[in-house]
Amino acid sequence: MKDQCVRFYPPRRQGLFFHLGVILVLVIMVGLLFLQATKAALGLLFLLYLLGALFLAVPIPLLAYRSFALIRSHYELERNGIRLQWGFRAEDIPMTEVLGVRIEEDLERPVTLPRLRWPGAVLGSIEDNSLGIVEFMAADTQGLVLITTPEKVFALSPEDPHEFLRVFQVQIELGSLSPLPAYSANPSFLLLDIWRLPTARIFLTISLVLSLALFVWVGLVVPEVPMISLGFSPDREPLPAMPSGQLFLLPAVNVVLLLASYVLSLYFFRQSEKHPMMYILWVSSAFTALLFLLAVYFILNTG
Repeated sequence: MKDQCVRFYPPRRQGLFFHLGVILVLVIMVGLLFLQATKAALGLLFLLYLLGALFLAVPIPLLAYRSFALIRSHYELERNGIRLQWGFRAEDIPMTEVLGVRIEEDLERPVTLPRLRWPGAVLGSIEDNSLGIVEFMAADTQGLVLITTPEKVFALSPEDPHEFLRVFQVQIELGSLSPLPAYSANPSFLLLDIWRLPTARIFLTISLVLSLALFVWVGLVVPEVPMISLGFSPDREPLPAMPSGQLFLLPAVNVVLLLASYVLSLYFFRQSEKHPMMYILWVSSAFTALLFLLAVYFILNTG
């Protein structure tokens, strides 16, 4: 008979509302800053708008990943071990390696929490004076469940910690017939693993070279061409000319799209090293940079 596997989930609602709310606010602010940059004259104010938009855009991929990780998070208990999943972070613990499972409220002193945390993302490793290394894979700081192994302690946040503890007791009483093979996957290593693929290196290098060329070209052109037109009216007439500094918006948007494409490719790489969507994203990022270069060329040649 197949071993029973019981899955628990962390509380998600508050964390998802927080992440999606912050993302929405940042997207609106980035859009407003870009809009103001298109209206500002070339100078300090224009650069402040542009840099401000780029600065606010940087956390968006991280928050999007944290939202995805929260949705994909769960903890599984079976007689042969414990499986932990949090986004790309995965840990399989053989039952023979589990030294104990307890709820934080049973401790004499609270566990030390990560300094950088927010609703839906209590993550990271810390050094606790009494417990040693503690890795958090939790969405909340309340009702933490601590799994002790020889290497470290894992801090989890199942919605019902007491039920989690009860199911663990049942599973451990059944005894492990074939312990899970130990397994650990960390998203930080994915950034290196994906770079080892020849196709990834080729297209990412092409994207970076084209993006750098776009920045350099715009940087050289702006001082020489004071005014440009960014398109055509419905009558196929060039739009009114504006300061050429607006061209910096194109390489800025290209960088944001390149980062988003690379982060999204990690999701598909985690599923399979040969997932077709990875190659589509890499090719698209290089093609997008090329299109921006062509856009600059046509803008400069618009009479």
